Amino acid sequence: MASRSRWSLAIACSLVAGALLPTAASAAPAACSEEAPIRAAADHWIAGNAKPADSTWFNSLFIKGDIEAYKLTGDAKYLSYATAWASHNKWKLPAGTPNLDGPEAAQEYIDLYQLDPKHPAADIADAKAYVDKETKKVEGGKSSDMSYVDAVRLGALSAFAYFGGSTNIDAMAKLFAYPESHIYDSKNSLWWRDSRWVGTTQHWSRGNGWIVAALVDTVANLPAGDSHRAHYIALLQAMFAKLKSVQQSGGYWTADVDHPSAYPAPESSGTSLYTYGMAKAIQAGYLDSATYLPVVQKAWGWLKTKALQSNGVVGYVQGPSSHPSQYQPISPTATSNYGTGMFLMAGVEAAKLTPGCSARF
Repeated sequence: MASRSRWSLAIACSLVAGALLPTAASAAPAACSEEAPIRAAADHWIAGNAKPADSTWFNSLFIKGDIEAYKLTGDAKYLSYATAWASHNKWKLPAGTPNLDGPEAAQEYIDLYQLDPKHPAADIADAKAYVDKETKKVEGGKSSDMSYVDAVRLGALSAFAYFGGSTNIDAMAKLFAYPESHIYDSKNSLWWRDSRWVGTTQHWSRGNGWIVAALVDTVANLPAGDSHRAHYIALLQAMFAKLKSVQQSGGYWTADVDHPSAYPAPESSGTSLYTYGMAKAIQAGYLDSATYLPVVQKAWGWLKTKALQSNGVVGYVQGPSSHPSQYQPISPTATSNYGTGMFLMAGVEAAKLTPGCSARF
């Protein structure tokens, strides 16, 4: 109870701090220019979804973006929304989800835990239990659970790196090695969604986005001298070079990365994940800013002016899918919780590369 009180106090203090921040009316320095589209998207989704949702990946990824919005803006309402979600779900992963579609929430629980060092470790106990269980499976000889690209992100690869320890890191490496050896198209530096597409030239946009998000967050959690870190960075660099070459003139990517004419509608979730990954890699120093900052700026420019609608809806989101042809043609008003969260992730990382903008947490 005392730990929970400290967490409540932290939120209350954040609210007070927010109230004490200078406002435009007091002639304070201008706020980060990129906050407006981020706030518009986050506020629209929260207004229409006030009650905490379950911890399936669809909702967890909105929470990921919401937490990032809090880190950039310092606005306690975003932290309160994420904390209410976690409390509603008792900081547990969802039960009964297929394959590795459920553990995504572990990464959001860890994000919340990291925001308050006094937060009770019990609140990431289920995340830790999942990592321990999966590690034991790998030690027992089963390392094929991440057999499709979604699972690399939704299976919480970065959580293994966060908890660390030689056994967890070894399990992480073996879990990732399986999809790399089975569904990575090294010739094109992109990934097939699963074994059904191996040998084809079809590379699904959000599917490759899952890999980007998983690896950039995992790299961020690995110690600088970790033996796997350089390999993951090299994979990301190769992917980013390929993605740069197929970015559309408007700044977006289509659902079929290699064949934009097949499904020419823009697709915002993949575009958001690429923007997030590239921007984060530039900040971390392993992606050349002179080469890739223009790519990020062009992508974020499209996201905030075209994907984001005037009412705050994040559009052009392909529905739950496993290949490019689903939910086509993608409309400007096609939206979702996860697509909005990915937009927020992209916007926050792009903002950090914008003069006058910096994260508060």
